[in-house]
Amino acid sequence: MRDPFFRPPALLVKAAQPLAQSLALKTLPLHVHEILPAFCIYEFINRIVSPYVSARLAPKTYPQLSRKTKINWNVHFVSMVQSCFINTLALWVIYADKERMQMSWKERVWGYTGAGGMVQSFAAGYFAWDLFASVQDIDVHGPGALAHAASALAVSMMGFVRSS
Repeated sequence: MRDPFFRPPALLVKAAQPLAQSLALKTLPLHVHEILPAFCIYEFINRIVSPYVSARLAPKTYPQLSRKTKINWNVHFVSMVQSCFINTLALWVIYADKERMQMSWKERVWGYTGAGGMVQSFAAGYFAWDLFASVQDIDVHGPGALAHAASALAVSMMGFVRSS
């Protein structure tokens, strides 16, 4: 199945090529245009949506939370939204991607489809955002969260390595 998201702009593909080639991330240029918006969407949820929704759902409690507790709450809010979104998207690909359905179990693990790459890119965008948030508020999250975010981003980026 082709990637249902819009095609990557040629300028962005060209800009991603050196990094992709140096790290053997063959399919990264095909999906870099999804990683960047995902990052921005998660930051928007963190800065705007979570405080707005949380203040409406808990009008007496949320505004009284300390800075660190609000930051921690908002990060968990983003994480929940991302988890629901990425699992729904992955399930959709599992059931709708005809190309994937024709693959053997080994090809499903090691192979590639555009739709699967899209899911992976939205996950990578989240983990890039998580790394950014962990660095930005290291006093709140601590070095363990920073290490987790860096590791998760690395693992999600490994999916851009194509075996064939």
